[in-house]
Amino acid sequence: MTSHPAQPYDALASLIERELELVGQRRLDELTLLQQTRAALERALPETPPEQAGPALERCRILHKRVEIELVRVGEMLMMELSHVRQAQRAAHGYAPGMTRAPVVDTTV
Repeated sequence: MTSHPAQPYDALASLIERELELVGQRRLDELTLLQQTRAALERALPETPPEQAGPALERCRILHKRVEIELVRVGEMLMMELSHVRQAQRAAHGYAPGMTRAPVVDTTV
């Protein structure tokens, strides 16, 4: 039984689809391992893909672009959240009691 020539490319598209899910769920720690798996699969592919892989490669291209867009979106959301945290820290600092300086003792008298 022989595998279809496009099978590894379909598997690659499935991995990229999973990357998209992980990014959307902000499960970035799992993303690294999946990217390593994808890189290993990519290294095992022939330099010139078979003609039958065309549709799967197009799907990979589209999915990869979606992953990039999602990473930008998640990055922007994280920056907004960080901005809110900093703003809350400044507000909390404003409510903190003032620092009192220890009295200075004049030792020259």
